[in-house]
Amino acid sequence: MNNIIKKETVLIKNGVWKSTGRNLFWINVVENKVFWLGMNNKTAKNELGENWCHVGNGTITDNRITLDWSDISVGKGNLNGKIVIEIISNNKMKVIEDSGNFGMSIWNWEKEKLNFSEIN
Repeated sequence: MNNIIKKETVLIKNGVWKSTGRNLFWINVVENKVFWLGMNNKTAKNELGENWCHVGNGTITDNRITLDWSDISVGKGNLNGKIVIEIISNNKMKVIEDSGNFGMSIWNWEKEKLNFSEIN
């Protein structure tokens, strides 16, 4: 008898996600592929994306996203790496492994669309 229970994949919402550190991530899922743009939040010291800005792509397998990312020359950062995120629900995720400086942060879905001009 086969006792293996296959996890049902939870697809996350497309749109804008915010990390515990209040950084923004624009995420789009196409089938099981994930594409994103991430930027540092706007602070008194840095404008949006001025400190770091990166792009990434990866895949969803079961309830995990495994993604390769790289800083781009919009921000000061020059890093790259891999991140693994556990999907808790379609609007909540948690970083469980990273080779960057993400920390084990929680990410929450904010909204479907957010233009740069709308960010305070």
